[in-house]
Amino acid sequence: MFSEIFNYFVIPTMVSLGAFGVFYILNPDSANKVMKNVAWESVKMYSKASIYLENLAQSSSTDEDFIDNDNDDFEEIKPLLSYYDFDDGLEVQMGCDYETLPEEWWNVIEENVDLIILKNENPTELFKTFKNHKKFTSADNNNWDKVEKQFVQIELVQNEVCIDIHKYLDSFYINGNILFTPAFLKWYLQKWFNKTLNEDTYTLKIFDKDVNLFNLTPKQYIILADDGYKIKNMDDESESEETGDDEESTSEYEGAQDD
Repeated sequence: MFSEIFNYFVIPTMVSLGAFGVFYILNPDSANKVMKNVAWESVKMYSKASIYLENLAQSSSTDEDFIDNDNDDFEEIKPLLSYYDFDDGLEVQMGCDYETLPEEWWNVIEENVDLIILKNENPTELFKTFKNHKKFTSADNNNWDKVEKQFVQIELVQNEVCIDIHKYLDSFYINGNILFTPAFLKWYLQKWFNKTLNEDTYTLKIFDKDVNLFNLTPKQYIILADDGYKIKNMDDESESEETGDDEESTSEYEGAQDD
């Protein structure tokens, strides 16, 4: 057994390393490029493999929860609604009777609504996020389709301090969700990290599942889609709403899309 392992793995590996050593001595520049390419491809493979295994584990867990709940006689829990007031840094809980509120009520508080959050705890905790009441009422709020995990790491940089904020995003990977508007980020930091957002002076450094690295400014946000994500401009969105255009603004950059 040992001799077979030695013949089929150890010897070829030693020969390959020896050959590469000779190649490095004869042509160090080309050898360095080869090592960088191999390292980069290894990072990409590790990133995709880790996300795949994590999604598989979450899918299995969700299926088990569904089977358990299907066998139990339980009352479905209705999603809970809240909205976030950016200026006051306050989340206002509205409970599950939000559908009875008249349109006039939303019009009265419109200036104080910077983010709408719909929370579903049946069977696991999920969140839907909307920029305003118009987006909320036009969405299919019975549809909680999850999308593939898009980001490996997200770091917030402000006051020369960098913190990883990706930890609690798994509950937000829902088709159509908006992420990282200033209101979303301020609420998210308060709720899970007990941190204060410094308006207009922060940067998000994002590392996605396809090993794309990019920065997100306070003037941009992300919207999730069933085949990836897109980066949107806050100013363009405001202009489209003022002109009555119901479509999302055209993105300057489209993020990871499935091959």
